[in-house]
Amino acid sequence: MDLGIETEAVALAIPYVLGFMGFMYSLLLVFAVLRWNQSQDVIRNMWTRSLVATPLLVFLFASLEFGVATWGFMVGIFAMGAHREYCSGIELKDKGMQMVGMVVLLALILLAMNPNLSDIEALSWAGPQGAGLLGLALFVGAFGTWAVPIVQDRSENVTSDVGRALIGFLLIWFFIHGIFLMHLGAVGVGACIFAIVNVSVTDSFALIFGRIFGKHKFRPVLSPKKTWEGVFGGVMMAAIAGYFAQPLLDPLTAMQTAGLAALLAIIGTMGDLMLSALKRDLELKDWSQMLPGHGGILDRVDSFILVAPALYWILLLLGV
Repeated sequence: MDLGIETEAVALAIPYVLGFMGFMYSLLLVFAVLRWNQSQDVIRNMWTRSLVATPLLVFLFASLEFGVATWGFMVGIFAMGAHREYCSGIELKDKGMQMVGMVVLLALILLAMNPNLSDIEALSWAGPQGAGLLGLALFVGAFGTWAVPIVQDRSENVTSDVGRALIGFLLIWFFIHGIFLMHLGAVGVGACIFAIVNVSVTDSFALIFGRIFGKHKFRPVLSPKKTWEGVFGGVMMAAIAGYFAQPLLDPLTAMQTAGLAALLAIIGTMGDLMLSALKRDLELKDWSQMLPGHGGILDRVDSFILVAPALYWILLLLGV
């Protein structure tokens, strides 16, 4: 399929992504016809989610075609929006802590948007994959957040404020790993696509398998609608997708990418539950209403928040 796409990994993935989207919409259509009388609200919600997610996927793949600067810009917009959602959700009143986290995260995003980190002599210590930058940002963000009440000379609510602020900083720090995937050499773009596809397949098929076969609750307190059947279906389909997505991570075999995809699907599910636990504790239904059918940005990227760093460090450790 010649779409004028120059990036090999994107050109390779597009036909499969289009096929996946066509398959998903076909399933939704069949489900709507068969269940319309019993599940009209569910069907409307599923169609809304799909129609919102589709253009987001298009924009993400388009940004990958133009390199790390545009991809980093897209991820950065989501990251800053998610950080703001979190601070609003927890009602963080200390603007100093909020500002420290935002400044450090924004600086990390801007540095990660550089096409070639190894060309910057001042950052040579960070390595071409930017692992040193990630480590430094984590230290500076944590230290800076904890330093705010010291500068203010206060002890009231310090445990609560610092703890909640650090959780928010850590979540977005995880998320920004998505930009650093692009710095993994020849597999950089493929790694980004692999992460996106993994999250999309896991979430979509977990929902479908759960709606069709779901009977046994997975974690009824944290996520009442999740079932064991849905989770298993999502992980299984992610593994199958990972097998066929092997060319995106060429140094690995198809069986290795299938195993990696299954592991990432489990990790992504943990990310989903992690954010659900925070929402339940805060008595929030959604982080915001920015994305119809999804809730807020954090509701949409909850799985990617853990999948991105997991994939980054696994590939880095494997020397891929």
